[in-house]
Amino acid sequence: MPSLPELQQGFAHALRGERGTSLPVRARGLSAQQRLQVYRHNHESALLEALRAIYPVTERLVGEAFFATAALSYIGQNPSHSGNIQDYGGALPVFLQGYAPARELAYLHDVAALEWRRLQTAIAPPHQPMDLKALAEVPQEMLPELRFQHQTAARAYDSRFPILSIWEFCQEADPEGELDLDQGGECVLFSRPGHDVQMRLLSPGEYAFLKVLSRGDTFGAACAAALGQEPAFDIQDRFTMLVQEEILTGFHL
Repeated sequence: MPSLPELQQGFAHALRGERGTSLPVRARGLSAQQRLQVYRHNHESALLEALRAIYPVTERLVGEAFFATAALSYIGQNPSHSGNIQDYGGALPVFLQGYAPARELAYLHDVAALEWRRLQTAIAPPHQPMDLKALAEVPQEMLPELRFQHQTAARAYDSRFPILSIWEFCQEADPEGELDLDQGGECVLFSRPGHDVQMRLLSPGEYAFLKVLSRGDTFGAACAAALGQEPAFDIQDRFTMLVQEEILTGFHL
C-alpha cells in the first residue's frame, strides 16, 4: 500500500495530466477519470484567476479570451511549486516573450514584467526609514565611502517601451486618445514608503546611481556612474529625494 507522500505525489502528477501516472482517486457515481477532471478544472481555474489578479493590464491589452488561452498554456507548462498562491506566475512575462500568438506584441512581456514587480513590491517585508541624525553626524570626508541599503520593496525595471505610460493609460475606464508606443523606453522605480505601491520614472542618471548602490558599491562610485550617464545630474537634490521617498533606508562604512 502506498504511503501518504506517495499518494500525494501521484495525485499531483495525475492532476497535471502527466503520462504514465495512475489515478489515485476512488469515486462513486463518477469514474476516477471524471472525478479527477473535476479536480483539474478547479486547479486550473484557481491558477487562472490568480494570474488574472496579478496581470490585469496584460489581460486588458490582449482581451479575456486571448489571455485565458495563453494563461492555460502557461499553467500546463509551469506547475505551482508553492502553497502560497502569491508565489505563482513569476515566469509568465518570459513565457509571453516566446508565445507565438503574441509575437507581434513586443511590449507585452515588459508590461507583464512591470505587473509582477508591482506585486513583489506590494508583498515585500516592511522597512525602517533612514536614521537622518546618524547620517548628519558622518564627517564630510567620509561620505564618498558610505554604502547605502534600499528598502526591501524597492526595485527598478528598464524597458525599451513606455511601460508605465501603458499601465497608466489602461487604468482609465474609457481612455481618450491613443498612446504612442514609439515614444521611447521608460525606466520605472517601484517602492512602498507606506502601505501603497508607488511607481515613477527614473532618469538615466538616477537609474545608474541606484544600480551601483544596490550592488554594494560606494556613494562615490554611484555619483560617478550617475554623472557619466547624466552630466547634469544633481546629486544633492536626487539623493535627498531618494531618502525622503524612503528608497534609501540605511548606510554603513
